[in-house]
Amino acid sequence: KTLFASATFAIGSAYAQACSEAERFGVLTISPEPIVLGQEVTFKADFTCSFFFEITPVYTDYTLVVPVSNNTGHQPPVYFARRNAPSGTTDSFTVTFDPNYAEFTLNPDAQYEVVLATTYAPQTDSETLVIGNVEWPVSVTQA
Repeated sequence: KTLFASATFAIGSAYAQACSEAERFGVLTISPEPIVLGQEVTFKADFTCSFFFEITPVYTDYTLVVPVSNNTGHQPPVYFARRNAPSGTTDSFTVTFDPNYAEFTLNPDAQYEVVLATTYAPQTDSETLVIGNVEWPVSVTQA
């Protein structure tokens, strides 16, 4: 029993050291980077650290936004995916962004952020859902 408890503590400690607070809502990988309009882009969200922090996604939303520092107030977010909770620790899917979308043609080669919003039920007796967001900078270019 002691050996098992020690091994479990060691594994938990390794996750604690490897998982930053910023990773609690997921870690996103985007390929290729930069995003080329009209070509497939693969998004992979890893929720390993989320589970360590006792955050179990119910569903996730993915949005492409112009950073506040560059947004003139007229550039709305591009909402491109709502996904149910993954069956394991990762969620992967492919999207193609329309190169003819007006905001992309008016602002070619712009800087954006992909926002991963993770909706989950906190570890309480409540049925309330809460959302945690993480942003990743990304470049978007014309083909």
